[in-house]
Amino acid sequence: MELSYCTNVHPAEDLEGVLEQLDAFSGPVRRAAGLDVLGVGLWLPADLAARLATSAEDRARLRERLDVNALVLRTINAFPYRAFHAEVVKLDVYRPDWTDARRVAHTLDCAVVLADLLPEDAVGSISTLPLGWRDPWTPEDERQATAQLAHVSRELRGLRERTGRTVRLAIEPEPGCVLDTVHDVVAWLGARSRSGEIDPE
Repeated sequence: MELSYCTNVHPAEDLEGVLEQLDAFSGPVRRAAGLDVLGVGLWLPADLAARLATSAEDRARLRERLDVNALVLRTINAFPYRAFHAEVVKLDVYRPDWTDARRVAHTLDCAVVLADLLPEDAVGSISTLPLGWRDPWTPEDERQATAQLAHVSRELRGLRERTGRTVRLAIEPEPGCVLDTVHDVVAWLGARSRSGEIDPE
C-alpha cells in the first residue's frame, strides 16, 4: 500500500490552482512526514480534466510540478463534476449521474491524464459516484447507467492495451444513492460481471 495525500480538501477549479496546491500543501506534507516520495490524489473538475486530456503541454506542466515536489500521482477523484467547494453542494454533487454522457466523458478524460502521469508499472484508480441519487431512479436509468459503465470498462481496457497502464474505476458508495453500501456495490458489479456487461478487472 502506498501512502497518499488527497487534495480534495483544497479548492481549485483550474490548472494554476492545482499546481499551487502541490506547492502549498502536498509538497510540505511530504517533507513534514519525512518521506522521499509521497503519493497524491487529485480532484479534477470536468473542464480541467478535458483540458489536460487534450494538452500534452499542460500534462507536462503538471508532471513537472509533481516531480519538483517529489509527488507521484496515484488516483483521481472524478466524483464531483464541478464546483465541489461551492457554498451549497448538496445533491448537485451527484449530477450528472451515470445516465448522462457527460459523466462518461469526464471519467475518460481523467483516465487519459492518469495513464500519462502514472509511474511505470503502477496501477491507478479513479473514484466515481455510485450511479446516482436513489430517488428517482427508474429501470431505464439503470439500463442507461449500466450501458455507460460498460462503455467505460471497454475504453479502460483499450487504454491499457495502448499505453500499458492500468486504470481502474472505483465506485464510491454513499448513503442515499442507488449503491449506498459496499455490499450494494459488490453485488451490483458481481451481477454485471457474470452477465458479461462489465469487465471486473
